[in-house]
Amino acid sequence: MNNPFVQDGFLCLNASINKLIIEKMPTDKVKQDLQGKAALDIFSTELFIEEIKKNSKALKLDMDRIEEKMLPQYLNEGLESDDILVKKIADNIAKVFGERLAVILLTLKKGETVNRLKREDWNDSNWDYWSSLKNVILVGGLSSSKIGEKLKFHVERVFKESNENCYNIILNEDPSNSGIKGCATYIKGDEEEKLYLIFDCGQTFIKRSLIKIHEKEVKGIVKLGKVLSNYVEWDIQDSRKEKTQAVELHNYLLNLIIDTIEFGNEEVLNMGDHIVISIANYVKNGLFANRGGYGKLRLIAENYEECLSNELYKKLGERFKISLVHDGTAMAAAFSNYEKSVCISLGTAFGVGFPNDIN
Repeated sequence: MNNPFVQDGFLCLNASINKLIIEKMPTDKVKQDLQGKAALDIFSTELFIEEIKKNSKALKLDMDRIEEKMLPQYLNEGLESDDILVKKIADNIAKVFGERLAVILLTLKKGETVNRLKREDWNDSNWDYWSSLKNVILVGGLSSSKIGEKLKFHVERVFKESNENCYNIILNEDPSNSGIKGCATYIKGDEEEKLYLIFDCGQTFIKRSLIKIHEKEVKGIVKLGKVLSNYVEWDIQDSRKEKTQAVELHNYLLNLIIDTIEFGNEEVLNMGDHIVISIANYVKNGLFANRGGYGKLRLIAENYEECLSNELYKKLGERFKISLVHDGTAMAAAFSNYEKSVCISLGTAFGVGFPNDIN
């Protein structure tokens, strides 16, 4: 069955499941009030954080000393706590979101008529494709360690209690770095061993790595320090403010790349001239769609790949090839050995990619 979400090797704009509306609950085994809500309204890092904050006292968290973005990591620790009360509260939070993820996947799997009608940018081929999939690969920070295990458990439980055949839920051993590994597949390399820079630009963090490639094979990954994502505000209504923040975001990324290149040149004798950037936005041949926090970069240049390459040449006197890759597509590239599969990133929003159907 051809994938209706992919055209010419690139992910289509309607591939996102964030706008999925649960007009009809696909099961009566989940008692949460989710009817009429969108997938993004019930599952995201932000919602996890809100729930953890509400239960911070019971979880014994000192909110004055913890950065909010780090709270999911503390929930992970709570799931393994020796304190029975802390573990119980952490388990309850994981159950809430595990059931919500189950409802989303059940809605996609069953494709009931009422729910189909609420997704106006999909037709029957889109729904039928979701029904035909066998594997759901979960990646991203919220799928890591104990949180991922708990989410998987509750998804499978809800499907079983609802007498529905569950997707094969696959957890990756290193889910938070799937984008880095997928990006490595875009670098051809050559006979000489070199190190290449890869950036994974998410809504929360930008991760950086040096990938050792020899004769088209990845020989090693060196993780560099991650930094906070800045200037990635969504849905800016004022065009002047959006343009101003686009310039700020561009300069932030450019300086980060330059600093990382200069660090690499100090540490590495043989750096490659190809940089791959996984980015939380739809992108095709250097062109940005007007979506998400990084979409404002469309205001900087028509082809942002060429723009970055030219800016780096002006600043450093070196020519780098820049490849921008949609983050879901990059993550999916790391799982090309899985057929009839979808890769779902659990983070600030849902990211989606399809192994074997992408450039």
